[in-house]
Amino acid sequence: MIRFFRFFSRAVLALICLLLLLSLGAYLWLRSSLPQMSGEITLQSLQEPAIISRDQDGLTTIRARNEADAFRALGFAHAQDRLWQMDFMRRAGAGRLSEVSGQATLEIDRFMRTLGLYRLAEANYQQLSPATKMIFEAYSEGVNAYIAQHQGILPPEFLLLEYTPEPWQPIDSLVWGRLMALQLSDNFNRELLRQRLFVKLPSSEIDQLWPQDPADPGIIVPEKFSENQEMQELNKVAGGEIPLPWPLAPKDASNAWVIAAERSTTGGAILANDPHLALDAPGPWYLARIETPGFTWAGATAPGVPLMVLGHNGHIAWGFTTTHGDTQDLFIEQVAQDDPEKYLTPKGYKLFDSRIETIRIKDQPDHKLAVRLSRHGPIISPVLRQTTATGSAPLALSWAALREDDKTAEALFNINRAHNWQEFEAALENFHSPQQTLVMADTSGNIALAAAGRVPLRRDGDGRYPAFGATDLYDWTGFIPDKDRPQSVNPANGKLVTANNRLVGPEYPYLITQDWPNSYRARRIHQLIDAKEKLSLEDNIAIQMDTLSLAAQELLPLLLEIETTAPQEQRILEKLGLWNGDMRPDINEPVLFHRWIYWLNRTAFGQLPSDSESFQSPDILRLARLIQTRPENWCQYGEKLSTELTSEHNCRNQLAASLKQLALEIPDPDLVQNWGESHKVHFKHPIYDRIPVLDRLFRLEIATAGSHDTVNRGSPSLHESQNLSFPNVHGPSFRAVYDLTNLDNSSFLLATGQSGNPLSGFYGNFLSRWRDGIYVKLDGSQKQHTGDHLALIPEK
Repeated sequence: MIRFFRFFSRAVLALICLLLLLSLGAYLWLRSSLPQMSGEITLQSLQEPAIISRDQDGLTTIRARNEADAFRALGFAHAQDRLWQMDFMRRAGAGRLSEVSGQATLEIDRFMRTLGLYRLAEANYQQLSPATKMIFEAYSEGVNAYIAQHQGILPPEFLLLEYTPEPWQPIDSLVWGRLMALQLSDNFNRELLRQRLFVKLPSSEIDQLWPQDPADPGIIVPEKFSENQEMQELNKVAGGEIPLPWPLAPKDASNAWVIAAERSTTGGAILANDPHLALDAPGPWYLARIETPGFTWAGATAPGVPLMVLGHNGHIAWGFTTTHGDTQDLFIEQVAQDDPEKYLTPKGYKLFDSRIETIRIKDQPDHKLAVRLSRHGPIISPVLRQTTATGSAPLALSWAALREDDKTAEALFNINRAHNWQEFEAALENFHSPQQTLVMADTSGNIALAAAGRVPLRRDGDGRYPAFGATDLYDWTGFIPDKDRPQSVNPANGKLVTANNRLVGPEYPYLITQDWPNSYRARRIHQLIDAKEKLSLEDNIAIQMDTLSLAAQELLPLLLEIETTAPQEQRILEKLGLWNGDMRPDINEPVLFHRWIYWLNRTAFGQLPSDSESFQSPDILRLARLIQTRPENWCQYGEKLSTELTSEHNCRNQLAASLKQLALEIPDPDLVQNWGESHKVHFKHPIYDRIPVLDRLFRLEIATAGSHDTVNRGSPSLHESQNLSFPNVHGPSFRAVYDLTNLDNSSFLLATGQSGNPLSGFYGNFLSRWRDGIYVKLDGSQKQHTGDHLALIPEK
């Protein structure tokens, strides 16, 4: 028996050792997916030697003797750290996800093939100058050199999906711009929502759901003419929702401002920018410094793109926010009764243009998609998710970003090489889509803001609802002329601020949009800039990290007007009455506030059509304006709660009912967890988060501050508010503050980390610094010598 136990113990020990060795071997095998970061690598396409240096944080500095080699090195570095992300991006844009992921992504592919973004990128590439094409080709050579020469296995996502990447093409890089245009253009999605609402509400009621913001401090451009006439006519047609996952779906917000030298403690201009995007892993940006004899660039590059998207070039600094210009229109086409292949135009019936797209699906037969196009654009109704709305009229999408002559990549190429405001302004002439509000400062002391991009001129209508396509009444007749773009240069007050808010006054000669976002963030930025006579770099960083909500300050008094005798409800009112609206992570008042908004939205909008969850976001401007202006009847579309005081739907009752529901759920407000724990951000990965064990092993999650309308944006999702959880789903993907007296003294911050490989120490190493506002430099200083240096050598 003793011998048996000895034998058994030894066998178990041997098995454990074997398992440990196998695990170690598997781990070492998987780690071979990490890039070589030191030593030498020969690149056939390289003209002269180049160096890729990474510091202790994984931040990348590239030094090259010419621009082509610099961007070959950038392509190589991007592929080293983000190859699967790059491949996912181009597959998404080309409608080829199902080739590797199967049926689950077919809806996305159908939508992308209908838009034809990859075909469009092929046409756009032909518009580029030889100098720009040279950079795109050099970048592709660098990416392909890594794919061909990497000695280990590919990043884990390729193993999990069982495929290898194809060679990179210059056109693949242009697809990124079309995908960004899609994410930053939300009007046709809102037209679809309005169309679905029209099944339930009259247009006058729908308009109340997008109130104007009278407190907006917008930049007023020269006022010359009157506003465009509103379109009043609307037809009931098929609704639907775009079939895109959160990372690809339209969403947009950002902050940017610039202060002049006279308002700065540095003696030069200071520019700040923090673009807001979906919070995913890996993040959309890759920090890099690129040194060449002609320029030194530093800032945010996008994996897959051979240009500095946001940053400085040693002479100027620039940043973007989304203008929210209405650059999309849906047209209701009238099909001939005797021939479904024809549609009515002002000149009679015409055949749809058509093509057949073949979508390959992993382990399944190919899917054939018939794509039709009218004179207005692709027919998108067959590839929308259908809702409760009824109707069969096809919807065509007109969109400024669907033009073959788009030269936005050329504009960004020239922005990268601008020395001053005049050259920057000239570059904007080719900035076509998406419309963006750009801020700029140069080392000569100029500061400027300009809204660049193609915005359509309509014969009639204001773009809020789908329009008749059979007539030319609502057709586009051109675009707002470049000379009339909203623009401000060296203003007398020494500051320029944009946070997606209204840019123009009521007498601006053209219609940019009817749906300007609210001004809460812009107003708070103005407050903080004006609080000091002169601002330092640290002051501007503090503004980016500010968490005071002017929106909460506006809505709270309206909520606190409710009278109650219930002790629990009184305690909630007392606690919120002492709160100043700061969305700090270490207090719990924001939890009470957002949960009350959740129930208030339910009581206000819960009976709207099937997508009423569209109104389960904390749109405080909407709530405040409706309470203030229409207290008796705006709540008639609300959901009846079990605590309803009366069957009568009016705001007073609905406010009281939502407070009662909150008190039932939270009997003791002092015991609620703090906002940070309720408001965690989970940087989701499109593959790992779908696989048990890996979703926990590689999870990037952290408690955060802020809210939807704070400068330090942290948009809470109210869709998942069970257990008082309000996940932070949208916020600053990148932050930068530029010192125009010494651009090497500029500060940067990105979410997650430089690497897209979870086995890398650079996968999530910026997480806590992003949350806490601990910035880094991209100055090429001696700290680079503490990291790794990879020499790229031309083939002899």
